[in-house]
Amino acid sequence: MLWLSLALVITGIGSSGTTAHAASATITNGGNWTDTSGNPIQANSGNILKVGSTYYWYGEHATNGTFDKVNVYTSTDLKNWTFGNSILTKNSATELNTSKIERPKVIYNATTKKYILWAHYENGSDYSLARVAVATSDTPDGNFTYKGSFRPLDYESRDMTVFVDTDNKAYLITASRQNNGGANNSMAIFRLTDDYTGVASFVGWVFEGAYREAPAVVKKGSKYYLFTSQASGWYPNQGGYATSSSITGAWSALSPFGDPSAYATQIHSIATITGSAGTSYIYMGDRWNPLNLSDHKFIWLPLTLNDSNSTATLNWYSSWNIDAATGTVSLPSLTNYALGKPATAISTASSSATTNANDGNAQTSWAASSATWPAWWQVDLGSAKKISEVDISWFMYKGSEAYYKYKIEYSTDGVNYTTIDRTTNTTYGFTTDAVSFTARYVRINMVNAVLHNNPNNWYTPTLHEVRLMGN
Repeated sequence: MLWLSLALVITGIGSSGTTAHAASATITNGGNWTDTSGNPIQANSGNILKVGSTYYWYGEHATNGTFDKVNVYTSTDLKNWTFGNSILTKNSATELNTSKIERPKVIYNATTKKYILWAHYENGSDYSLARVAVATSDTPDGNFTYKGSFRPLDYESRDMTVFVDTDNKAYLITASRQNNGGANNSMAIFRLTDDYTGVASFVGWVFEGAYREAPAVVKKGSKYYLFTSQASGWYPNQGGYATSSSITGAWSALSPFGDPSAYATQIHSIATITGSAGTSYIYMGDRWNPLNLSDHKFIWLPLTLNDSNSTATLNWYSSWNIDAATGTVSLPSLTNYALGKPATAISTASSSATTNANDGNAQTSWAASSATWPAWWQVDLGSAKKISEVDISWFMYKGSEAYYKYKIEYSTDGVNYTTIDRTTNTTYGFTTDAVSFTARYVRINMVNAVLHNNPNNWYTPTLHEVRLMGN
């Protein structure tokens, strides 16, 4: 379930003058999230919209790969989510009976007082239509009226998002096809009509020929940040972002965020949480299991945006706190004991170093000198430390992804080791293990890498980053 602990702030004296409000909610990543009735939250790839003091969380649910419904959940504290309504279902229109509706986003038009849903629309069997779908409602949680699907100005449109700027102009940003390139080879930006239900004009191309998808836009001050993923099906990959002083561009070159698998997620939106003490940003991601798409996880992480140097920083936290009332984030007081410590390995390629795997930079990596398995990498913590979490960023190769079968081995003397067996792992890109041990030496034993599209393991044992967390 969505494990969220609640802290209370008490003001006043005596029962008649005492009030309480939810001060901090602890978000724990990696588990199954449930609503206030104990049912699984089914809201994939959507967005959050705040209306008054209530947050509305929208997202889609598919059954056997085809569209079932778009759901909405409500909360006032980002902790307790109550199911509101299935605002769009496969029975809302004939063409929805057998279709795909993906990445639904709901925005509000202050002039028409309408809530408008945009989504990626496909038939139920493939991705050849490349359309958007639009629906509207007078309320944020009512039954939306389906308006139909179309290609924006006859351009292809697949993974998409919509964004309302501070001047109330709205835009569609979508994975498209430029000239004679492949599907999703470039992203297109369109200006929406004033009522936000149609496309008024083509603005321009971005990330031309880069094959990007999963766009998400956020504005902080006068700076725009556009986040995307690579196109690698349901497998995670290195996310990237660009910045601009205008939603219409020009956009900077792409910079990576997170680790090479975006912590085994694909971004779908960024929630802006503004309270009495400030504004915080939540990275909202989907963790897909390509071996079983029904095994889906929500991953929310605090996102740091720095306007002075136009950077975005995303770090992994198994748990962290958000205060919806104040708009502030607090982080766990954990230490990465592996950071900067001496490391050794079975072998090291000439172009890498053992310490690349614990230098705090997930964009660097240690690699063995050959594709020989098993292989090991070890860090010396200098003295015995109590470890509660092991986070590993694994090597990813776009198009030929592999999950690692591994063991965590630890010792206090460097001679006698205890083993935590993780050879049943099937998570791609990034793993986090809750542990409880005290050790000076920790060794990552890479037993094998299982490639999804190649029975012959040609991977060279490689680690981007190992974090050994404790306090």
